[in-house]
Amino acid sequence: MLLQFYFSNYRSFEGEATLDMRASGSNELSSHIRVQGNEKILPVSAIYGANASGKSSVFEAFEFMAWCVSNSLSFSKENKEKSQRLNVDSFKFSDKVKEPSEFEINYIDTNGKKELYYTYGFKITNSGVIEEYLAYNTKTGIKRNKDFIYIFHRKQNEKLHLNPSLEKFKENIEISLKKETLLVSLGAALNIKEMKKVQEWFYKTEVINFSNSLYGAFFENILPRKADESQEVRENLVKFINSFDDSIIDIEIEKYSSNDKEEDSYKVYTIHKTKNGNTSKLSLSEESSGTKKMFALYQTLLDVLEQGGIFFADELDIKLHPLLMRNILLTFTDKEKNKNNAQLIFTTHNTIYMDMNLLRRDEIWFVEKSQGVSNLYSLDDITNEKGEKVRKDSNYEKHYLLGNYGAVPYLKNLLGGN
Repeated sequence: MLLQFYFSNYRSFEGEATLDMRASGSNELSSHIRVQGNEKILPVSAIYGANASGKSSVFEAFEFMAWCVSNSLSFSKENKEKSQRLNVDSFKFSDKVKEPSEFEINYIDTNGKKELYYTYGFKITNSGVIEEYLAYNTKTGIKRNKDFIYIFHRKQNEKLHLNPSLEKFKENIEISLKKETLLVSLGAALNIKEMKKVQEWFYKTEVINFSNSLYGAFFENILPRKADESQEVRENLVKFINSFDDSIIDIEIEKYSSNDKEEDSYKVYTIHKTKNGNTSKLSLSEESSGTKKMFALYQTLLDVLEQGGIFFADELDIKLHPLLMRNILLTFTDKEKNKNNAQLIFTTHNTIYMDMNLLRRDEIWFVEKSQGVSNLYSLDDITNEKGEKVRKDSNYEKHYLLGNYGAVPYLKNLLGGN
């Protein structure tokens, strides 16, 4: 499970930002807490803020880190494809633009019966990797603990430090490692177990930007895996859809070959029960945008929950009724439905989820921008002039909309004037 995601000098964040998934000492909604090793960890984080405050920058920072880990072997200044060129979007309104951006994850992974705390991070510029490290411990998830054992530590213009167990790979690494390449990416390609585990951790994450309408349209046309050949998959999909639309009683999938495509294409139909007891068939394209999105979400939610991964989504609730989104949140916070400790992190504007019976204070986060600089903090971090925290029985939604927690838009007359 993810303990912390840290980044600095990225997009609208000039300084440091830490999304902490560890639970505070509060006893509110204690059923949400997952215990691993010595840590109490949360399954959900909701991130709020005004338009252009930097909510999406938190998402994009994690997305960038995952993209680098997956693709840095292909990074090259000579590569004509933009998607394969290193492009670090550092903070642009100060001298920070000349400094490296930094990214770090702290997480717990299971090695046999033993739970290990890992920390992995790097500092990077458009010129290449400035620093990169991977370390582990059996006691705590905080990197700065002196007991951490480094698997490797790499610094620009310094000798590469490798754990003695990896010395046999040193020659291959030094020959193959480019300044734009992350050592974790190279190590995974060289089949080094410790580095493959890091890359596999990122592979278990689903990072989806629903605020991008083009990607949203593409995402809604993804067919759940094996839905065309497995009756069981289709039946489970229908049960999932019935959780929000019980008029759909079946799904039909027709495969056809397209002359201009190498892969087969599919047409999906939903079978509805009508009021006179008959059935009617509709093309999925004729269904509501919410139904199409939930159809597409099925495989993502299934994978994340089965693998115990992370689902990090920008504006996940676009096109979804708040009660549907509430049902998703209840799934992730329910220990029986989420047996593998999957985690959901999402940005949103919908304040209906600010409910003391749905989310803990340390599961509600805010991004506020002041003078062009974004700041990330949780509801649990907020204190009044007496140093008192927000009460756990407060009306979070009301106080947020009144501006008591910050991270709300500054409103003026849209047409000007008084």
